[in-house]
Amino acid sequence: MQITKINPILLFLIAFAFMEPLYAQEQSKDSIEIAFRPYTSLRGHTAIYNNKMELQENASRIGAEIKIKKETIAFIAGVEVQVNLFHGNTSFSADGGLTGGYQNVQSVQTKQVFGNRLGYLGLDLNKFGTITIGKQWSVYRDITAYTDRFSVFGARASATFIGGTDGGENGTGRADQSIIYRNQIGSFRFGGQIQARGQNNTSFVDGFGLSAQLEIASDFFIGAAFNKAYVSENLINSGTIVGLNGQPIYMAIGSKFIGSKVDFSIVGVLQKNGDFTQGNYTDLQGNTITPTIVFDAKGLEIFGKYKFSKLAILAGYNHYAPITSHIPILNGQLPVERGFKRNDFIAGITYQPVPFVQFYSEQRISTGSIASGIRENSVFTLGMKIDLATDFKKKFGL
Repeated sequence: MQITKINPILLFLIAFAFMEPLYAQEQSKDSIEIAFRPYTSLRGHTAIYNNKMELQENASRIGAEIKIKKETIAFIAGVEVQVNLFHGNTSFSADGGLTGGYQNVQSVQTKQVFGNRLGYLGLDLNKFGTITIGKQWSVYRDITAYTDRFSVFGARASATFIGGTDGGENGTGRADQSIIYRNQIGSFRFGGQIQARGQNNTSFVDGFGLSAQLEIASDFFIGAAFNKAYVSENLINSGTIVGLNGQPIYMAIGSKFIGSKVDFSIVGVLQKNGDFTQGNYTDLQGNTITPTIVFDAKGLEIFGKYKFSKLAILAGYNHYAPITSHIPILNGQLPVERGFKRNDFIAGITYQPVPFVQFYSEQRISTGSIASGIRENSVFTLGMKIDLATDFKKKFGL
């Protein structure tokens, strides 16, 4: 019987062919994936109000997200800065404020070219959820964002962007120095938040928040959120912040439906010691005094949208009713108008002629008044928005 001689090179190639998949599998375990997502949203419009026309910024921003993944764990980071394209101090976007608090009331914020919006680091633990630290969107806004979907207006009755700020200090908006955990189990989503700002109070942390959402049907959600901030007891007892008689508390409940043609959402809020404005009264010497006034409030926001292929029609309502019964009389005067409120009817249209570019127009009809009793302006806007984002991914062997 003749034995066929096997070429050793061929034998090696056959062996290598069987080993290569195993080698590749081993390599995949010893590799990391890096994902980088830069994005920008540039927005601006012309606003007509109070018998004048003004070119305004509309909370433009640029940012980037980074994720470094190894097996089932990812290390994440993000940064976002506000970019002010136009010179000017007026803006009707509630989202355009920067960090501030009870001791830093600013009726008009001087616009810098850049402003810090977000900055965070964290871990994505896959099915065990994510944990992030830094300046980031709060769990309270997980719910109040349901109705914050207009191009310009809205978000004025949810106690998210309090006192014209970004809600960072009290943890309702872009929460300062926060630690946030979020997870999803089936159709149930939840989040927890604490703030570690190291402030001068008797509490170990400076605030905490909770949120819960349930998808009860396809694209139909209900949710609720709670947030409590801790301020110094000395500040509460000092009387320098008029109307502040306890720790700030915020509660929100809402629902949203995102459909192929129709979107609809509603949010109701109740806050105590949670918002502030600038009051005024005349002292015994005839001087005008402008103290910080903290007030309670109830709020309601409604948002609706009907979508065509490139065009969409928007409508909604914001109602924010401060409760001023606890605000003391100063020198025989109430430092705010008793009936001041926000009462906005909003209608708008968007048109997207090409991807990434959108034209928008919104009308806000206001029947409310500010704390001094002056009626708020009704405003018409016409503007443009450019949104760009891309993703880069690459694997590296270790």
